[in-house]
Amino acid sequence: MSVSRGWALTLAVFAALGAGLALLRGMTYGVGLHFDSIGYIDAARDLLAGEGFTVSPWWPPLYPMLLAAAGLLAGLDPHTVAGPLNALLFGLIIFAAGHWLRQRIASRLLALWGCLAVGSALHLTTVASWTLSEPAFILFVTLAMFAIDQHLRDGRRGALIWAALFVALACLTRYIGLILLITLLPFLLLRPAPPLEKLKRGAAFALIAVMPLGLWMLNSLLRTGALFGSPPAPRNTLNRILNVMLIELSEWVLPHPLGDEGQWYAVAPAITALGAAAAIALAAAVGFALIRVYRQPDARRGWIFFCLHGSFVLIYFITIAIVSKFWGMDVGWGNRRYWTPGYIPLLFALVFLLDRFLIWLRTWTGSAVRLPMIGTLARGGTAVLGVLLFVWLGNNVRLNGLAIIRANSEEAGHFDRGYAAPAWRDNDVIRFIREARLEGAIFSNSPAGLHIHTNPANDFLFPPPKLERLKQKIEETPGDVYLVFFNDAIPIPPGQYSYGLAELEAMPALQRMARLDSGVVFRVNRDQVDKTGS
Repeated sequence: MSVSRGWALTLAVFAALGAGLALLRGMTYGVGLHFDSIGYIDAARDLLAGEGFTVSPWWPPLYPMLLAAAGLLAGLDPHTVAGPLNALLFGLIIFAAGHWLRQRIASRLLALWGCLAVGSALHLTTVASWTLSEPAFILFVTLAMFAIDQHLRDGRRGALIWAALFVALACLTRYIGLILLITLLPFLLLRPAPPLEKLKRGAAFALIAVMPLGLWMLNSLLRTGALFGSPPAPRNTLNRILNVMLIELSEWVLPHPLGDEGQWYAVAPAITALGAAAAIALAAAVGFALIRVYRQPDARRGWIFFCLHGSFVLIYFITIAIVSKFWGMDVGWGNRRYWTPGYIPLLFALVFLLDRFLIWLRTWTGSAVRLPMIGTLARGGTAVLGVLLFVWLGNNVRLNGLAIIRANSEEAGHFDRGYAAPAWRDNDVIRFIREARLEGAIFSNSPAGLHIHTNPANDFLFPPPKLERLKQKIEETPGDVYLVFFNDAIPIPPGQYSYGLAELEAMPALQRMARLDSGVVFRVNRDQVDKTGS
């Protein structure tokens, strides 16, 4: 099905509006900065300076490369171009998603609603307003699945190659992109073809998809001796991870309050149960659709669209939960962005089911013309469904409006912009470390104090709450070691620690470098550590 110029123009307008939503959040305080953002920006700056990749092996290289390329083209610092770049990526997501949806959905009105639901999604516009790699990753996921859908429908090898290339780009943006390979490969086996041809296409697809990531991992191994770096200790129980995941699923399809994290906790059991029911229903629907596609080749062209999206959502969410538990990722309330790549696939799966329902309803009522009451009820039900969908869409727009106001308000904007907020940008301890260019490991008693404008080669370590364990950590850390003790001048006080400033100043091994309004910076004297063991 070709897409008209009018629809393309409509998509371009929606894409511009969505990009504008992302940019409006940063009017006052600029693009949001997470501590991951600082690593991306510093890596991009080093690339522009000709110093090569200095990014940690934890982070794939593509997003810093995009920042560096945008900075080079615009003649600006990567930090400056991060906001417009992510807004552009979000606009491309809306355009690509809407283009694909119009080709696969019979109802034009439902396709229009789906496109608007992508562009007004609070979760997507939120990540698009921060310097994070999620917008690029979501774009490559959408394009990869679009291309594989094209290949499964008409068998074009060019579409298969494009799908493999987009999978490769997704993997180079986030390692979790390997989920695309796991999701899409089985669908190549579902398409009717001689076994040898299936094997050839599957092998070529996998090779193109993983080769760039394999080369990057080899580079990381040769450069740092590690493929991914050392994983941190698990931060959440599997039960908490699942609760957050299910509540996140529920929030995507329910109106919800806007505010700080965890607002559903008052009714968390009911919301979690609803999310679990949605996940079970999705799994059952995918299983039914896969059986139908396998047994009825004529159903392939329609239901393969649903199978792709439903399978990706299930595999992605299960994998995130497992990785979060056993690899130390924190996907709690503060890192809910990790779930956002599942939003568009879940939305498209639901839109497809609604579209099929409307097709069935028209067929059923058309065969019951002699029962006008049934036809009237069916048309009334369709009207109610349409009203509910646009009420849901209006709530999305309302939440985005409130989020824009909050992100630019003095009382909440500091928190919503992270390290871009003046509270961190103008902090005198951060300014001292930036100007001193300290080389080595830096321990900080604030989880949000030292991730901005520092040497990207530094390791940022959060000290344990016990003084004895802190001494042990310092002794175990090779190279230069610094300790930053923030005082009560910052929003996060150090009261959770068993030691205070007096205990640190009494340690012979600590040499005070600077005492500032926001805290004190110490340097560990290795000679004193060797002599006194303290």
